Amino acid sequence: MTAPMPNQPEVTPSTERPKPRALDALRQRDFRRFWLAALVSNTGSWMQGAAIPFVAFSLTGSAGAIGVTGFFQYLPFMVMGLVGGSLADRFPRRTLLISTQAAQAACATALFVMVYTGVVTTAWLAGLAFVSGLAAGLNTPVWQSFVAELVSRDLLLNAVTLNSAQFNAARALGPLLTGIIVSGIGVSWAFALNAASFGIVIVVLLGLRVGSDGVRRNVSGGAVAGIRSAGRYVLASPPIRACCMAIAAVAGLGSPLFSYLVVYGEKVLQVSGLRLGILFGAAGIGSVIFTPALLSIAPRIPRSRLLSGAMVLYGLSVVATGLAPTYFTVVLALLCFGGAYLAIASTINTSIQLVVRDELRGTVIAIYLMCLTGALPIGIFLWGKLSDIYGIQPVTIAAGTLLLMVTVLFILTGRFHVMADADAARDAAAA
Repeated sequence: MTAPMPNQPEVTPSTERPKPRALDALRQRDFRRFWLAALVSNTGSWMQGAAIPFVAFSLTGSAGAIGVTGFFQYLPFMVMGLVGGSLADRFPRRTLLISTQAAQAACATALFVMVYTGVVTTAWLAGLAFVSGLAAGLNTPVWQSFVAELVSRDLLLNAVTLNSAQFNAARALGPLLTGIIVSGIGVSWAFALNAASFGIVIVVLLGLRVGSDGVRRNVSGGAVAGIRSAGRYVLASPPIRACCMAIAAVAGLGSPLFSYLVVYGEKVLQVSGLRLGILFGAAGIGSVIFTPALLSIAPRIPRSRLLSGAMVLYGLSVVATGLAPTYFTVVLALLCFGGAYLAIASTINTSIQLVVRDELRGTVIAIYLMCLTGALPIGIFLWGKLSDIYGIQPVTIAAGTLLLMVTVLFILTGRFHVMADADAARDAAAA
């Protein structure tokens, strides 16, 4: 190589990085189609998620019945998540997704028929929710892993954040539409629309250009060995371990609030129609409102600080919901509740996606989801039992206070500082 002349300035390449744009991943054709289909499908799923507690409460008038139904609705996620993660690491993820989408569509159709004809009971409701949860438990880790196949690594953070954003946009639209449908054409149609939404996803999946189809991944050992290997990996990875602990606390203590919004609407605030729909959808609306800010600031601040602040806001929002004296103040608290959850979910999800080894991606995500879906049904069940004894508002306040105490403990013990590894991986990917 020729050295530069003494009087000639040496030209060095620019080290400036192009500024990331909030919607970069949506410029990828396949991810854009997948994202739009996911928005439709998740809207339908949130409609069903809001309709099941409504039907349970209508049949019994008991918060405990919501707890039992919610327990059977979400428990299968924990049971099947590891299986789904193991399958995602071994088989074509698109093929797996088509199968799980079809199974969930069948369950939603059965729920529609039973509720529409008036033959549904709490036992049938819990049973069909359980079967649907089995398919959804298989689906979720495969879905999360599939996102990484649709974009390049430098866009992974943006894609995961956008995936969380559409999930939370659906969280706003689904319950809002359910509240309107309940007062209009009847709650059964929420299940029918959910069944139709899965068909849209299947059509889009069939049209994607995914190079991994038909390729069986080279993973050593059987499924059990793969789960053990992923478990050891999680225990040996401080960032992933911290993420699992954080999501378990959030899911078990704060997230059950969503299942009991029907109790707030019918008993505490006594609202119906559009006002009930807004109450159901307020958390999702808050997520949508917070999304632009999160997409802008998330790439620039330490993940430990973002997660700590979001968990504090989440706990405060739960407490505020229990203390709020009016409909307006409850909605305001739920807007913050939804925005905080978006920050928590996207921070944790992207942290795991950035540091995990690709050959263990599906199973590790399944372990993380097992922490979420294991804590959530237990929390829903306990909220219901305690609410029948003490009332929904004292239980809400107590759960939010306990979540704040756990969050402060995590902060004081430096539990989230290990997430600097994810920051380093994020910066390396951006470079």
